[in-house]
Amino acid sequence: MSSAITTSTTPQTTLSASKPVMGTLRYIPAGHIPEKSPHNYHLPAISEFSDVRHLPLCNMLPLPSVADLAAAENHAQLSTHGFTAVTHPTTLNCPPYDVSSWKDPSLLAQHYIPDTAAMLKCITGCSAVITEALLLRSAIWTESDALATHAGHGRDTETDPEPQTDPSAETLSLETGFPAFIGFNASQGGVSPAPKPHVDYSPAGARTHIREYHSKLTSAAASIIAAEDALLAEGKSLKENYHPTDSTGGPRWALYSIWRPLKPVRRDPLALLDQRTLKDEDFIPVNITTPCLGREDGSTETHEAEGYLASYREGHEWNWIEDQKPEEVLVIGLFDSGMEREGGVASGGTLHSSVELEGREGEEARESLELRCLCVW
Repeated sequence: MSSAITTSTTPQTTLSASKPVMGTLRYIPAGHIPEKSPHNYHLPAISEFSDVRHLPLCNMLPLPSVADLAAAENHAQLSTHGFTAVTHPTTLNCPPYDVSSWKDPSLLAQHYIPDTAAMLKCITGCSAVITEALLLRSAIWTESDALATHAGHGRDTETDPEPQTDPSAETLSLETGFPAFIGFNASQGGVSPAPKPHVDYSPAGARTHIREYHSKLTSAAASIIAAEDALLAEGKSLKENYHPTDSTGGPRWALYSIWRPLKPVRRDPLALLDQRTLKDEDFIPVNITTPCLGREDGSTETHEAEGYLASYREGHEWNWIEDQKPEEVLVIGLFDSGMEREGGVASGGTLHSSVELEGREGEEARESLELRCLCVW
């Protein structure tokens, strides 16, 4: 294992005129090949991320509204940075709703999912938004959290040798349904932050995801999968040949994470790396064990979906929203088929991580909600 490295650097550019705050971020040492985690949904152990850096965080405030985003000069955009941020209050941000309302799956289905779909259509111009999962993060970081045993899937036999109590039919329906509600099971506790810079999917991982993650996601992506499989059967590269403008028969598609806090963020904020400051050789592929949900036989099969970690390079520029509030929303690119031909290795995906702030260790746990979705044009 490489020894920890600690450095500081100065950003080449900033998205805000305010003085950057310093945050602690952990990279994979250059040349090191990390071991995959034994836990479902989890990245490799924190010990693999031994290149510890104290880096400036460029504050994105003030944020534009959705309507003003396209015209906002010097503000992060999906097409350039791989992420964006907007002010977007929703129904649940207003009375009579409160923080507890964001933990009620029925209210999220009734209000938040359609509000977010409308927002994404305005920002991206997509024609359809398919919400696949909502993740509630409300715990202090631990190496293995509620994700590991979600919906009755894998468990660590060393730390949890006894089988867990079977979840109720209602709980199981939420955990394996579409969208899947993750971190909402009170007996399991909430999901914890992820203090490990990563992109959830490589292009190959994104394609595995729409085929394997949930049977209803696969159905929703049927036209995409059919067009891609036809090209593969002809021995053609998807990167070079899957483009709707070239009449391949399949639509442009993208995976996004929509991230917002349930209360002002005082610790473990989310930071995002401007994809223009990354080079292809910075990325390190890793397999992530992921449950296969929605199977008719109720099986607890898993699949391997490839994501990316990264090694440090001077000039990496990290961005955040200082003391982020519930109406301040991050839209994070995970993959975009429309950016694949000319884009870098991550094809619209950008590194992101929770980040440690000095002096904030005693603050209460961050509470945040992540909505993951497939957008189709």
